[in-house]
Order: sequence, then structure tokens, then C-alpha cells
Amino acid sequence: MRTFGQEMATWKNCMPSGMLLRSAWEETSLSAPEAVGTIDEWVRATGGPREEPIPLDLFLRYSAWFVERFVPDRDPSDVALITPIRDGYRLLTKAGDTVDAERIVVAVGVMPFAYVPPPLARLFGGTVGLSTGRIDDVERHRGRRVLVVGGGQAGLETAGLAAQAGAYVQLVTRSQVRWFSDHEPDRPRGPVRRRIYRLAYPAVGYGPPPLNRLVLHPDAFAALPSGMRRKLTQRLLRPGGSPWLRPLVEANVQISERCTVTAAEKTSEGLTVDMSDGSRREVDEVLIACGYRFDIDRLSFLAPELRSRIAVKNGWPVLDRAFRATDQGVHFVGYPAEGRFGPISRFVLGTEFAARRVAEAAHSRPMPTLQ
Repeated sequence: MRTFGQEMATWKNCMPSGMLLRSAWEETSLSAPEAVGTIDEWVRATGGPREEPIPLDLFLRYSAWFVERFVPDRDPSDVALITPIRDGYRLLTKAGDTVDAERIVVAVGVMPFAYVPPPLARLFGGTVGLSTGRIDDVERHRGRRVLVVGGGQAGLETAGLAAQAGAYVQLVTRSQVRWFSDHEPDRPRGPVRRRIYRLAYPAVGYGPPPLNRLVLHPDAFAALPSGMRRKLTQRLLRPGGSPWLRPLVEANVQISERCTVTAAEKTSEGLTVDMSDGSRREVDEVLIACGYRFDIDRLSFLAPELRSRIAVKNGWPVLDRAFRATDQGVHFVGYPAEGRFGPISRFVLGTEFAARRVAEAAHSRPMPTLQ
């Protein structure tokens, strides 16, 4: 096994500094054989602290320890191109190295699939940016007029942090802003209330009870019709903002709910944006935070002839129970697997399920059919 690219790149480069993870401590362990790579094991091995809610910096220190211990053969170079060859695949890295492999596991996170709705893409073209929420990114907006499009966590967090950094921020969302209830796992609770809480929320960040229990059974989720899987995911992962954001956003951001952008024009002083409510806004920059959509063509490092062998249905790659695509040597884990196995796929909680299934396939010869 050999890995390519910067490990934990999304967490390091695309998450806001000072972010607090919503997941419970018990749900934030990366997967290693015999459970020796858990976050509790890191605490025992290093004397690291147990803090809840979990700060991003703590999670990155834990993941760095995990990488050093369990991922010895890693190459920081990104893959430039993967082409199919007779007995597998040939990888060309951006550093110019060539490597042949029998199997490929694509684990690129969500960022390659950041979604810009076609009307916005047509209106703004190259003048639109994608929201990352990093404080060192939003700091550059100090004193500028910023329009944020999107009412999910990323949009609300970007808007709040940009305003805190000194920008004049307007946020536009096509629906009403939803604020999540304060059901955070670290809140003090007595034994009885703690038990009730764990029954209602067996995994943090999904809702509502009792539908959230289905998240923990990805095979059962995969057995449902595709239309039902899509509707369930929309309900389990509804866009909204964490409770800690609400005072910051409501005090500092101008919010336009049930509103969309209808026209945009570049001027010498920035952008003039027309809205569906009849208003006209003068802004310096537009940031898009409209979620993610899988698109096989976003994975440009897969050669066209390889992409053509990977079937996509209902917006997702067709995967078997071992996360294999229709090209049986290619596995997709993380966000691209959400279409089959549900929301657990894009979160740390889902790493063990995915890792065990991929390992099962990697140790089998010849490749069995596991549909």
C-alpha cells in the first residue's frame, strides 16, 4: 500500500482555524487493525489531552500521530494522471515519478466536488469564489463588501468569520436559515439524561431520531431504493448552522432569506448583483457555499479512458459492497460512497466500515463479484 498527496489536506487547508468538531469523542477515531489507532490510544501513548468539544488542532495532532504510526509509505506528491494498463494502472505524479499498481483507492474528500449551481456559474464566471471558511482566507476580506450565497454551515461560518474580521457581509439563501438545536454531546448530563441522549443520538450530527439510527447501518441503507436513499440523506444532513454561530451571524451579517441571485455585472468598482427580491447589491466579491455534488469529470487525474469505464447512476458512482466501481480495480471511499452507503461515508465515523471492506477486496484473488 502506498499513498499519494498531502494527508488530511481538507482538514489542514479548508477548515476554519479554531473550529470545534461536532462529533463525539468516541466517534472521532481513525481506523487501524485491532483498534490500536483510536483517539484514546493516542491519549495513552502521548499523554495528549481529552478535550470536548474537540478542537481542530487536537484532531490534527492525533491524525499526525496516526499517520506516522500506520502509514509509513507515503508520497507527498499529488497524482497527475492515472491510466489503465494491461495488469492494472499506471500513476504519474506531479513530481514526475511513475508507479504501477494493481488497485486504486480514491480518497480525495469533498473539496473536488464543491458545487456552484449552473445559474450562478453562468452569471459570475471567473469572478466567483468558493467558500473555505478558513480564518486566514476570510481575513483578506477585511474592509470589503462580501456576498455569501448559501445557508449551510460553510456559508454561515464564512459569513460570520468574515464579518468578525472586518468585512461588510451579506448572506443570501434560497430557503430560511435553520439553526441546529443545542444537542452537543459534551453538555453536562446526569447518568439518566446521558443514557436518554445516547438513545436519541447514537451518532452526533445526524437527525432526527429515530431516522438517525439508520446511519449506523450502511448495508441496510444501501439496500433501500435509490430515491429513498436520496431523500433520507437530505433529511439526515439538512443544511444549517451550529448554535455557537448564531449570535455572531445574527449580530453582524445582513441575511436575505428565500432570495436568489438573478443577474450580475462586473463594474470598475466590483460587482453589481440583482436579487429576486428586487434589490440591487454593490459588492466586491461573491463567495459560493452551496454544498457538494459528485462529478466524475472533476477527477481530472483519472484519464478519460478510465473515467469512461466508471459508471455513474443518479449522480453517484456505481459501487459494490467493497466500494469498487464498475472498473473493478478502482475503489471510491469517503464522500463519493455516500450515494450507496449513506451519510456515514463522508465522516470519520465511517472510516472503519470502508477500510474493512476495501481490505477484504484487496486480499482476495481473483477479484470476486460482491454486488
